[in-house]
Amino acid sequence: MEWRRADPADNTAKLFRHLAEETLAAGSIDVFQVFTDYYDLTNGGVSSKRLNAEFVGEIGADALDSFRYHAVEFALDPPKRGGDRPAGWEDVTDETARKIAERL
Repeated sequence: MEWRRADPADNTAKLFRHLAEETLAAGSIDVFQVFTDYYDLTNGGVSSKRLNAEFVGEIGADALDSFRYHAVEFALDPPKRGGDRPAGWEDVTDETARKIAERL
């Protein structure tokens, strides 16, 4: 879950690096990286921070046959440290969980 991280690509790279080092049972692993609206640009599109994280995830999934990468929207502008969650956060959480479940 990428809430307000300065470098979400680091999380993606670290995750795939650790997965590549593990001996895992046959089958595939789906990696879901969830991004809040913090990474959205005011004029449309998403920030380069998110684009870089998605690029690393896609490269990792291409390099490792048993892994699949999915970027997922979490349609919430997260509060800053110490702030309260915005109204409706439970609905956003439920919708995001449904999106993830649909991809499995």
